[in-house]
Amino acid sequence: MQVDEELSSLVRDRGQHLVRVAYQLTHDRSTAEDLVQEALFQVCRSWRTRRGQPDRLEAYVRRAMMNVYLKRQRGKPLLPDAELAEQSTDGAFDKHLADRDEIWRSLEQLPMRQRAVLVLRFYEDLPDSEIARLLSCRQSTVRSLAARGLTALRTHVGYVIPLSKEGQR
Repeated sequence: MQVDEELSSLVRDRGQHLVRVAYQLTHDRSTAEDLVQEALFQVCRSWRTRRGQPDRLEAYVRRAMMNVYLKRQRGKPLLPDAELAEQSTDGAFDKHLADRDEIWRSLEQLPMRQRAVLVLRFYEDLPDSEIARLLSCRQSTVRSLAARGLTALRTHVGYVIPLSKEGQR
């Protein structure tokens, strides 16, 4: 069947990337895999009932992932413990690891839509127009969510997060 072949090819070629994107949202490997699996299931079901193939299958699956993620009303995902700090002999690495952990924890505190916008913008490197399409909102809403999310991260983390992308949008 063409549906199965196309989705199998997508999973084979881009499946790990989709899981990495989902992980950026959930911070838990098994939850990320569940998110991708649910999105693929929804795409397969939709594709079979509509009898039409989406133009850009990966973008279609990514949108389904965002829909599943935003609809979930679960508690905070678990973060793995950072045991590497004990093994390090360099104080700079310890500081970097602690800062990174603090940013991850701060990102978890953000509302789901703000977190989704920041992951899509900074991890997936998507333009605001594509993020707006994925989240079914306007570009101005994307910019507003990103600004509020970055402000909350800066406030919580206590230092300036680079604005490499913020000024370009």
